[in-house]
Amino acid sequence: MIEFRTRLFLFFSILLQFASGTGDIRVKHYAKRFIILLIVFTSTHFCTSLCKSLHIKMTHNHVIVSLILLLPLLVQISYSQPTTNLCHPHDKNVLLRIKNHFGNPSSLSSWDTNTDCALWKGIRCNDQGHVTVIIINTVEDIHGPIPPFLDQLPSLTELYFFELPNLSGPIPSYIGKLTKLTHLTITTTNVSGLIPEFLGQLTNLDQLFLASNKLTGPVPDFLGQFKKLIYLDLSSNLLTGTIPVALGKLTNLEILMLSSNKLSGKIPDFIGKQLNNLLILALDFNSLSGAIPASLSLLLKLQNLALAGNQLTGPVPKWLGRGNLSFLYLSHNKLTGDASFLFEKTNTNILNLRVEYNLLKFDFTNVDLAPSLLGMNISHNMIYGSLPKRFGVLQPDEVDVIRYNQLCGPIPNGRRFKRVNPNIFAHNKCLCGGPFPGCK
Repeated sequence: MIEFRTRLFLFFSILLQFASGTGDIRVKHYAKRFIILLIVFTSTHFCTSLCKSLHIKMTHNHVIVSLILLLPLLVQISYSQPTTNLCHPHDKNVLLRIKNHFGNPSSLSSWDTNTDCALWKGIRCNDQGHVTVIIINTVEDIHGPIPPFLDQLPSLTELYFFELPNLSGPIPSYIGKLTKLTHLTITTTNVSGLIPEFLGQLTNLDQLFLASNKLTGPVPDFLGQFKKLIYLDLSSNLLTGTIPVALGKLTNLEILMLSSNKLSGKIPDFIGKQLNNLLILALDFNSLSGAIPASLSLLLKLQNLALAGNQLTGPVPKWLGRGNLSFLYLSHNKLTGDASFLFEKTNTNILNLRVEYNLLKFDFTNVDLAPSLLGMNISHNMIYGSLPKRFGVLQPDEVDVIRYNQLCGPIPNGRRFKRVNPNIFAHNKCLCGGPFPGCK
């Protein structure tokens, strides 16, 4: 699940690049359409409902995975447009050496000595014929370490290694010589070791994705040198220590993902006070502690906040219900008190809300559920009273989990819920109707 969410974020952020960047108008058009689809289908329940209405036997995960599987196609469309640029002989020779380094795998069969390398899969050249983009992705026949010789391609601006489970070893030092790089992606591989300091030489980076590897050690301070950085994803590694203050220098950052590591300490105030352009903040599944800081309320552009799976304590801050967030994940913490305001109609943009496995205690009876809400999970808390009236408006497939609370009384519009799995409502005080016997 964690790796799945990481891929989803990566997919979304790359789509944003295609949609807003320059280049082929068709790529921009399709990227914008994918973004709309992604936002819609991120709701588990809407997806399932739609699939059923179309008589398609497809789950939420199947749909999202299908979208993610289209990412390499989108990348290839972007970088495989007909071109008259002839590949420089030196650069072609370097690419052939890279292919040989990997043992001439079938996935690089288009890298043929008899054809122009500007036409090879995953390769793009500039007007002078020098290689500017390399994309190697989603294959299992790429084995061994990241290839040498890359520093012999000084015009390289974008380098992508992703979905390569057999790519291994540390990030090599010659990557630091590629000072024109704006995009560096090494994700979902077996690359290991520290995040090396020589990457600090890549000061032109605006996207750095190092997610879903086996990287260890702290989040390094030198990342603060990347003043142009917009997207930073270090999620699903083995990183330790605290979130460094140096990241506060990344004032252009829109996406910060540090999920699924072993980070500790409190959520630092500099995130809210200095990273004012954040759209997505994902710190979930670490060992962060303390309260949710009030400083995060300064992030007025924030749309997705993921803090689940930590050791956060104290009440849920009121500002989280002010209406700008679409996705809020607070589950698996030790949060206490009244969080009913998160579900209210005043939280106008909320689509998916997860607060399960906390210590929340409030009366759910008179909550006027937000019409925008498509999915929620409130299980394993101490929520009491009855289910809100608007609960009956939800489609059965839009309901996540209500179980292990202290709810009582009739399930609103219970006839609609007769066929749902009763475990959704199980272990409450006295719910009746729906999949349970009728109320007396």
